[in-house]
Amino acid sequence: MNNAGIRNGTRADIPSVILDEAAFWLMELHSGQLDARQRQKLNEWCARSADHERAWQRAQTFSTKLQGLSPAGSKALKQLAGSDRRKAVKTIAALLVAAPVGWLGYRYAFEGEGVRYSTVVGQQREIVLDDGSCLVLNTNTEVDVVFSEDQRRLILRRGEIFVTTAKDSRSYPRPFSVQVKQGNMRALGTRFTARQEDAKSHVAVMEGSVEITPIENTTAKIVVRTNAQSSFTSKEADIPVALDAGTGSWADGMLVAHKMPMAVFLAELDRYRPGRLQYDARVAKLPVSGAFSLKDTDQTLATLQQTMPVRIQYLTRYWVTVTPQ
Repeated sequence: MNNAGIRNGTRADIPSVILDEAAFWLMELHSGQLDARQRQKLNEWCARSADHERAWQRAQTFSTKLQGLSPAGSKALKQLAGSDRRKAVKTIAALLVAAPVGWLGYRYAFEGEGVRYSTVVGQQREIVLDDGSCLVLNTNTEVDVVFSEDQRRLILRRGEIFVTTAKDSRSYPRPFSVQVKQGNMRALGTRFTARQEDAKSHVAVMEGSVEITPIENTTAKIVVRTNAQSSFTSKEADIPVALDAGTGSWADGMLVAHKMPMAVFLAELDRYRPGRLQYDARVAKLPVSGAFSLKDTDQTLATLQQTMPVRIQYLTRYWVTVTPQ
């Protein structure tokens, strides 16, 4: 691959020989064998030119992202450093050529073995983790639990979870975090929910605080504190706002609404039902308030029909339409 000539892009804007050297120094660093003299040589190497400095910044960013994406990230780098050094350098140098977003394709390759839990549509599940933390899975959710010597990490593949963290009994407490495809949530002694969606993720904090770090823009990290919530993409996080009424009530099998538009209410209820739940546009803005069962969604629909100017029409058990009366 020709590494010259593509400036201000996301590919090879640094000479390949310098990237190879940056990869070498990264391997040396993670081997744990750099003494003071070698660290001085590394500093001198970084100071040789702007390209040297940028190559090292890229190497450090790659290292940070890899370790942040998985509890096995640091271990993976150490294993590479202790294996075929020439092969390891070429592998890391090739990754340094790619744009940071391109590194995301390698994240699962470095994830350690964990335990996967899941629920189907309409099911909820409560799990007590090895450290005493409590994890509740909402409808249609899949999550990996990966605990290591230095981290406690949940990888939320889809759906929504309610987490109550426990104090780690280790002499050096391990951080607790939730990884989603848009970034990372680091819990700071908390009760919170995390929800994975296609284009964004959502966190709501009932107690403590959660630090959000978008995966493509680590400088955009924010902290969401007690009784606040935020959504974030892979590049930015929204300013935290107050919790919605009833946030997290799904963990108790309830959907709590306060003047919630009917369209939003039905979209939420639909997550707990198989088949199709649709509505006539004329009822979309009707405000819904109250506490409704998620364990018996047919009863919830019946309650809507009894208390609001709507009619529930069943074509089949799995094809339901909400229309005006």
